[in-house]
Amino acid sequence: MLWAGKAYLVPRLDGRLIIGATVEERGFDTTVTAGGMLSLLDAAWRALPGIEELPVIESWAGLRPGSRDDAPVLGPSAIDGLVLATGHHRNGILLLPATVEAVAGTILDGRLPEAAEPFRIDRFTRIAEAAQ
Repeated sequence: MLWAGKAYLVPRLDGRLIIGATVEERGFDTTVTAGGMLSLLDAAWRALPGIEELPVIESWAGLRPGSRDDAPVLGPSAIDGLVLATGHHRNGILLLPATVEAVAGTILDGRLPEAAEPFRIDRFTRIAEAAQ
């Protein structure tokens, strides 16, 4: 994988090159935009000018769930046995080790590790109650 300023370039063994990824605040709309595509292709071309001859085989857009405060939501929920690990937005892969530790701790020990306490879902309830 190569970081090209505004895009990641990921070569595949079959010769394809995956170029990604943008962040656009568009709700649940997964339409690929011309601006997003242009930004990615421009960044990729600046790093590897030879890509201009490659065909564009496919494009897609996905969703990156985020929370109201842009921090992940970790730990037990109000539903017995349901452990939350969501809201990572674009930092999911970076936060994976800490998330696994928090979820595993909750499942195996029955309690959320102390370092993950600020990321409980009930923080939103506490904030709302404190504001009243």
